[in-house]
Amino acid sequence: MSVVTQTRHTAIALASQADDEEVWHGFRAEGATASEVHDIATGGRKTWRRILTDKLNGSTFRGNRHTKRGHEREPVLLEWADGQYGVDANSTLFAHPEFPLHRGTPDGLGADGAPFGVEVKSHAFGWTRTDAPPDHYDQCQWNIHVYGAERWLYVWEVLGEDGYATLEHPFFVWIERDDARIAFLVAQADAFLAWREAGAPELDDIPDDLDESLTAWADAKERKSIAVKDEKVAEKVIRAYIAATPDAEVHGLKRSGSRGGFGYTVKSEPVLDEDAWKAAEPESHEAWVALRKRADDAAAVALTLYSKQKISNTLAFKAPDTKAAAA
Repeated sequence: MSVVTQTRHTAIALASQADDEEVWHGFRAEGATASEVHDIATGGRKTWRRILTDKLNGSTFRGNRHTKRGHEREPVLLEWADGQYGVDANSTLFAHPEFPLHRGTPDGLGADGAPFGVEVKSHAFGWTRTDAPPDHYDQCQWNIHVYGAERWLYVWEVLGEDGYATLEHPFFVWIERDDARIAFLVAQADAFLAWREAGAPELDDIPDDLDESLTAWADAKERKSIAVKDEKVAEKVIRAYIAATPDAEVHGLKRSGSRGGFGYTVKSEPVLDEDAWKAAEPESHEAWVALRKRADDAAAVALTLYSKQKISNTLAFKAPDTKAAAA
């Protein structure tokens, strides 16, 4: 018998989907849930407005063949998880005791030494990942946060080409609590909830100079878009002229006009002809392919053992949501 330790806190049980689905949906609509938090955290105002509309009016998405198959397979995957770690299916919506609008409905719950939850998924044919994709990872982290657990069991299967289950055993991975990611998700969820509470304004409360800079950026983007289109039209004429000039594709071409000119350069460099190599020396080519695969495999293993975070950033212009503004 294993000793079961407690969670970080006792989550509040709000409603069971199995007992009263309408009440369950109502409680879900009040807060930020595990299935929404990734989109809340990574999406912009348009995404937030879609999520809010779904909460107020109900989602118009009624599922497709794949999602329906996934729902049908949930009990089977949970039964497998139960056989491995002792898991009970769950349909209860929980809330965090300190952040009552932070909510989630784990697919299953267990206690193998310490309480944990389970998320089960059915992936389409061709799925090759051996970990949880970002949206499912965030879903698990959010449920870890709400439930007060230290880890979550992510179980998945890959359906056959016909969309039906195969005879293969499910895959699984333990997802450990990631406090840094949880803090980010909490901040984004709270921002969404505050935005909703403020009446879902279309514009943020920002300094005047920042607003003026964004306006200038919008104007510049519009001018750039027009310029790019004009440039493509001009380039098409120039390339047609080059194509019609004898030997231009061999020696290149230069021409000058009243406001500018062009230089068309042709260069040649050697590249590996794998087909020729394989045909002439199949054994050495095969050895090279095997060596390259071993190197790739070694690099993949090394990445799991000696990885470091590479930080990059992007700044992207977001056009205003004209439909929302008009409404």
